[in-house]
Amino acid sequence: MPASPPPVQDAVIIAAGRGTRMRPSTRVVPKEFLPNFDRPLIHSTIEEAIACGASRIVVVTSDRSRPFLERYFAPLDNEERADPKMAALRTLLERVTVTWVEQPVAMGTGNATLYARDAVEDRPFLLMLPDVVFPGDPPGVGLSAAHARLGGSVISVSPVTRDAFDRYGLVDGERVEDGIVRLRGISEKPGTDYVPSGGGEVAPGINGRYLLQPGIFAAIEEIQRRGKTVKGEINLTDAMVLLGETEPFFALTYDGPQIDSGHPAGYLAASVATALTRPDVGPALREELRSLLG
Repeated sequence: MPASPPPVQDAVIIAAGRGTRMRPSTRVVPKEFLPNFDRPLIHSTIEEAIACGASRIVVVTSDRSRPFLERYFAPLDNEERADPKMAALRTLLERVTVTWVEQPVAMGTGNATLYARDAVEDRPFLLMLPDVVFPGDPPGVGLSAAHARLGGSVISVSPVTRDAFDRYGLVDGERVEDGIVRLRGISEKPGTDYVPSGGGEVAPGINGRYLLQPGIFAAIEEIQRRGKTVKGEINLTDAMVLLGETEPFFALTYDGPQIDSGHPAGYLAASVATALTRPDVGPALREELRSLLG
């Protein structure tokens, strides 16, 4: 039996947004450092990357988030190493290398991704947006398996209902096998009047997890050269469609739970959902919630 291909080793995390949906908290604290229960969102995202096999983490920062990164991921002092509450961070620092590059001006996810080019070189990589929290099995595991089998780039999509068509990039493609389509086009947050190619009230929406081939960098540069922007930002979706014209590019359906933590109600729900998965605090929290909800 042939050996299984190694998992993708590089993960790029975008931590350069302004967090406008979470104001006023993000006036002081970058959204990636708001706590997901008892650790920052970016810490949870790196733990997810580790679960998907990554050992090299590149964080794309802004001038606001970089000081937080430098302090949080600094080596632990002796007192911190002895503190059991720091065990999760200690384990993280032992298992991965975390480096960062700065996006000087906020110009969208496409432009931010371009700054990771030198770090990942010519290797495929996971791209992750910390806004989205997955309480169950992470999508990246399925992306790596699909990439190993089919090659090319693979992005994760989830079923999106019509009322949310204005919040997601919606994928159109040709079915390859159950749960996988070959990318044909993406409609970026088209609105509730959008009609999916297959009709109906549900469409596959991009959920913030991507496995990308390094050809994406040239595609982003080409989109920038063309001057194609939306409100001054370079959409990653435009570059993915362009790359899909010359390389295999797939979308894989993810059926597990996911929560958008980038707005106040979703942020609270994500933190609660994360805590409920923890055996050390989940049972006690369930009792607290029962009491609160009557």
